[in-house]
Parts: sequence; structure tokens; C-alpha cells
Amino acid sequence: MSRLARALLALAVVMVMTGGPALAQEDGVAVIDVTEFITSGDGFVDINGDGIPDLGELTEGFAGIWDEQVAERTPEDFQRLVVGQVPNFDAEDAGSALVGACGGLAISYDDQGMSLDAMIDLGDSQPAVDAYTGNQAMTSGNPFVIDPAGVVVYWGFTKDVSTFSLAGSIAGTDYGEPNPAFHDHAWTVSIMGVSADRGGDPNQRDKNRNAGLVDLGDILADVPVPAAIYDLTELNTTVKAKGAIIDLYASGEPGKRLPDTFDLGVIEAEAAGAEFCFGEGWVKFNGSGPGIAPTAVATLLAAAGFAGILFNVRPAQSWRA
Repeated sequence: MSRLARALLALAVVMVMTGGPALAQEDGVAVIDVTEFITSGDGFVDINGDGIPDLGELTEGFAGIWDEQVAERTPEDFQRLVVGQVPNFDAEDAGSALVGACGGLAISYDDQGMSLDAMIDLGDSQPAVDAYTGNQAMTSGNPFVIDPAGVVVYWGFTKDVSTFSLAGSIAGTDYGEPNPAFHDHAWTVSIMGVSADRGGDPNQRDKNRNAGLVDLGDILADVPVPAAIYDLTELNTTVKAKGAIIDLYASGEPGKRLPDTFDLGVIEAEAAGAEFCFGEGWVKFNGSGPGIAPTAVATLLAAAGFAGILFNVRPAQSWRA
């Protein structure tokens, strides 16, 4: 984390939901004031003056009890999960969606620690919003921009609604005082042609908030691909990301996985009436390298090996609001 420590200011970040976003009045800056959603001690510093705070480090996180680790995968399994998902990359679907009682905030930073893009979802029926324009975020025409040599900070939340479980049912697990949250859950993330990750947890502490940080510059720099072939920290491509989580999915089978191939219809069927969250949208890696198709990215990463691609244990913190 030394590179990150140099790039970002050392602010203790705790993210909280406090209300609707305010609209900024100045030209040339973000139209949505995300500072209402961020508590950072005495305030924040905005280095590049775009109205998005420059955030700091989070402490190293702990993987969920059922989260996969890199060592659990064989190269063949990784290739199946990565390359095998390329046919699900639907270039014709230009939209984005977030379904369920969940929402959050994501901010991307370049390799100098300057804010690059930001989006927010309030957990309502509306799609995620681009904090810079106020328009729908993560569409093919307005993808979430990421520097492959930079950093992404994220915060997610679930609402306290009656459709959530109040506790799980794994034998020998003390769930404590009942509270609405995802319990005995399973989750999966697919960035088409780039990576796949999945896991789950009993969540006996009823956590409904999570903030984390992914240092793509460090991760992609460690992938054993010779720079003469392609420098992944200069990745230039647009892909579609999908993710899902289902409440109580693993109650009858601890560690149960969601299907490798999934869409909203599959997740709704797998949930069978339980609470779930599903999201999908477009991501643009804005590196200076030559443009590369998602299928080529998948093949490149699979050929490079799977070490360092999955990152369950990362700077993060989870809590009960």
C-alpha cells in the first residue's frame, strides 16, 4: 500500500447515508455533492478542485468466511470462469441497472490520486447517477471511467426493510440480536472478460455497510504479462460488469456458490422470493495502451495466470449502521 499512501491523502474514511444528494451550483465541477455521504474527521481535501473529495486509506480487510481465495482456483478453473463468460458480454445492451434494497457510492482515482469519476445510487427505484453530470451512470454511452494504474474506492449499503432476513440458520453460529441484513448469503461479481470473484458469509453481526479500496495499479502491475506484450496498467477497453448477492442462499449448504453464468432473470429465479441485489453496467478502462476487445482481455489474463487477479482480502471495513 506504499504507492497508494503516497498518492492519496491520509484521511480516515467512514461513509454514512444521510439523505439525498445536493446539487452544486458552480460550473466545471460535479453537480452532485457527495460530501453529505462521507464523514472524514475535520473535512476533506479536494486537490484538483472538481468537487469530489480525495480520500485516504482504509485498513486491511478480512475475507468473508466463504469467500474464495486465489489459491483455491486452478488455472483451468480460472480460465473457465473468465474466458467462459465472454459470450455473456452483451454489447447490444447499452443500459445499466441496480435492483434491490441496496445502493452506494464509487469514486475512481488516477495514478496520481486525483478523482476521475464518481457515481452514487440511493437504493431507490432509480438507476445510479453520474456525480459529474447528474445523468444515468454506467451506460455504454456514459461508462464509469477507471484508470487501470489508479484506485477505486467504494461504499455499499443495504436498507433495513422487512423483506430481509433477521438471522441465518447455520448450525453452531450465534447470530445475536436479530436485525435485517443479508445472512448466510452468497455473492458473485463478473467483469466480462477481465475477472470473476465470488463468496459469502453467515454475517452473524448483521453488517449492512461496507467500504473498501481496490488498488488496480498494484494488482495489474503484478500480473505476469511482459510489458512488451501488453502493459495491463495501460489497459484500454470497455467492459460490462455484473454483480449479485442473495439472502439466505447458503443456509442449507454453507459456502454454496451462485451460478457462474447469471443475469437478472437467473438471480431472481435463484432467490426464489428471498431478498437480493443485482447490478450491471459499463466500465471504461482509460489506459494509454492500444484498444483491446473484451475477448482479447480475457484470453490475455487467462494466459497470464490467475495469481493476483482475485482480491478478497483488501483494504476494507464493514459495520452495522
